[in-house]
Amino acid sequence: MDCLAVYDSGNYTIKMSRYFEKKGLVFEVVSLPCRISSQGCGYCLKFPYEYKDIVISESMALNYPVRELYRVNRGFMKNTYEKLPI
Repeated sequence: MDCLAVYDSGNYTIKMSRYFEKKGLVFEVVSLPCRISSQGCGYCLKFPYEYKDIVISESMALNYPVRELYRVNRGFMKNTYEKLPI
């Protein structure tokens, strides 16, 4: 199961992706799904659910807090997104 971390900007998302790569965790930067996008197009960090706490704490420590967090529920035809508390 995957999660999506939404940051305040695409640059924050890319910086956090590079930070995690240096630590040996390769997460994907993907386009923010239209269903959860409130401000048009954007990017988010896609990562496995078990890394949720690490992503939140490391992002806060680097002053790039996660604005919204979603769990991706895979569906037959469409994915659904469940907002998680931060």
